[in-house]
Amino acid sequence: MPFLGTTGGGSVKQYGGQANLGYFIKNSLRFRSSASAYLNRTFGTPTSNQKMTLSCWVKLGSMSQTAGQLTLLNGGDGTQANATNTAIQLRTDGTGLKLQILCNGGGAATVGGFRTFAPYFRDSSAWYHIVLAADTTQATAANRYRGYINGVEITSYTGTDPNQNVNITWLNTAVGHLIGRNNEGGGPVYSDTYITEMYWIDGQALTPSSFGKTDAVTGQWIPKKFAGTYGTNGFYLKFADASAATAAAIGKDSSPNGNNWTPNNISVTAGVTYDAMIDSPSLSAVASNYATLNPLTRPVGTGGAFTVGQGNLQTAMSYIGPDSTIAMSSGKWYWEVIPTGGTSGYNPRIGIVPSNHGTYTGTSVGDSSGTYGYEASSGQKGSGGTYASYGSSYTDADVIGVALDMDNGKLWFSKNGVWNASGDPAAGTNAAYTSITGEYFASVGTGGTGGGFTCHFNFGQRPFTYTPPSGFKSLNTFNLP
Repeated sequence: MPFLGTTGGGSVKQYGGQANLGYFIKNSLRFRSSASAYLNRTFGTPTSNQKMTLSCWVKLGSMSQTAGQLTLLNGGDGTQANATNTAIQLRTDGTGLKLQILCNGGGAATVGGFRTFAPYFRDSSAWYHIVLAADTTQATAANRYRGYINGVEITSYTGTDPNQNVNITWLNTAVGHLIGRNNEGGGPVYSDTYITEMYWIDGQALTPSSFGKTDAVTGQWIPKKFAGTYGTNGFYLKFADASAATAAAIGKDSSPNGNNWTPNNISVTAGVTYDAMIDSPSLSAVASNYATLNPLTRPVGTGGAFTVGQGNLQTAMSYIGPDSTIAMSSGKWYWEVIPTGGTSGYNPRIGIVPSNHGTYTGTSVGDSSGTYGYEASSGQKGSGGTYASYGSSYTDADVIGVALDMDNGKLWFSKNGVWNASGDPAAGTNAAYTSITGEYFASVGTGGTGGGFTCHFNFGQRPFTYTPPSGFKSLNTFNLP
């Protein structure tokens, strides 16, 4: 059944050929720590200092957040005394990221309390729904802070419960607030992540059922539209207006309150720094969960190391780099890779690698058996260490298009919109390689060491520079078989 369009906030989702009408999220905002990106707003006098709820969907960027914080809401912008330890954040304990609420109560942590919830956040390919509710009027101390992941309450935690009826200083009061930035430890520390569908409810401690539900077909936790009230400082950020990097556009509050947030170092200009993504926890033709680079990929071969950043769409490496988070064994797929700042001397090789990493050796994409690459300095194609004349050389800022037809086992590469060797993916002719079978990831490697080469991937979560060939799709969960 084809996609049937949208009406308001709804869409038609497809499961096994059956249409299912439901609410979907269209957009997310990427926070790049390398750009010092964050949002800020000064709150007014709250409806309540004792009851509040944060709900948002998060997709992890860097798995090792600098100094341990991925800040969802920081109460205090660094100018207030005793405000540096008041935040809702994901924080590393040296092993992984955990959800945490810190509430500095007038300078004494034992007054406002803190709680670190036990489960780790380790999956960089997934969207997590986080709800954290506070109600210090509760007689039972354990009920004063409650955390939920994907609709399930987290009952295992460490910390100190807040005193009953205490005002949670700074987290919901008339001071400056931050999203994506934390001033703890002298800061500032910036987050590397995607955030969408962010609600702040002033004056109520709610449960996940106000913001999500279990899909009757898939059994998956999915978003639903909030239908309640917000309180004085409440807001709803859906990051839907990418017309400008302003409080009235990308930082617009879609609640009745008009509590807009000011973006800082957020870009809505086309290119590798574009931050208004259509990467989403929904499953629709409008927006879905897109592939990124996997920071947990195990490098193989001689030497080799890489780092990832900018929402896991940018990598710096030597030899074999990271893989995509989604593998391809059937279907027709298109993505783009843009090398920047370091092509010379590192000789990047853009291509694909098999999912069975343990069965091949070598120093880069194209060197090992089963890998297929397109080399920068010579324009050659390579597989299994055999290189042959193919297309144009490329350098920094060139846009390399990759078209992979796993239904017919064919692979093409383009440079700045022109397919090499007169290739035509739409017609299926003049492919760089044929007879490709198995399961493959998008990847990249280099012919040199030092990690100085960087490149940016685009699987369709931001606008492509060039139109994909007819019949080829973006790599996201909605388009999977």
